[in-house]
Amino acid sequence: MRYFQPVRGLAVCALLFAATLALAHPYKCTSAIASNFNGTAIAAGDDIWFNAVLKVNGLSSTPARIFVTHASITFTANGQTYQLTVPDSQITLSNSITLATTFFARLSPEIGSPLGWRTALPASGLAGNDFLAGLRFAVPASGLPGGIKNVIWQGTFSSDTAGLTVNWQWGASVYTNFSTKYNDLGVKPVDDNKASQYKNSDHAGTPESFRAFVVGGVRGGGGSNFTGSYSGTGSCALVVTPTTSFTVSESQ
Repeated sequence: MRYFQPVRGLAVCALLFAATLALAHPYKCTSAIASNFNGTAIAAGDDIWFNAVLKVNGLSSTPARIFVTHASITFTANGQTYQLTVPDSQITLSNSITLATTFFARLSPEIGSPLGWRTALPASGLAGNDFLAGLRFAVPASGLPGGIKNVIWQGTFSSDTAGLTVNWQWGASVYTNFSTKYNDLGVKPVDDNKASQYKNSDHAGTPESFRAFVVGGVRGGGGSNFTGSYSGTGSCALVVTPTTSFTVSESQ
């Protein structure tokens, strides 16, 4: 019996800690987008670069943070179902940020994931979309067929700021040479051609250091389409009572 009180105390502390984490980001929504790959087969040894972008509405002069957690990509090919875990994201938007950046780095402790995409963005004045998250997927030895249907990317968006709405899309492209180290990719954080170190017209999510190795497949045709064509747009408002949205995109 003398061990009961300390154990119970530890259990209560754990529950309080979990509740604190839940309250840290009280505004939430879950969103999923289903889309298809194009008809080009994908060779073994290539890499698929899954990438997603977003726009945040409802920002004010107060800095805001968006967290994207529990994200996954699911599809079935050659009789096998793949469920890929997408790294978590932490996106900070503030008028004090003058240069848009994104790195694969340590995230805030309340996320619970030690490493993920950490993006910092000016809160206003940006043209186009902003980087949400990316995932490298090594094509298996059997390769992948073209025309894979019903590829679903889903995730949970949360914030400690009220009144925000997220609109987002995802794309995917194929690379014959890629890096396993995300920070070596040189991911462009914004579409905007002036707001980051990459002053060009490439889409947010472009792996600038590997552009020469893009080829056709999944949702891209190669050439200068470094992210692949985007899916339809998913949208959800971050609210206290979480909502769920599901978007079925147009066919490729």
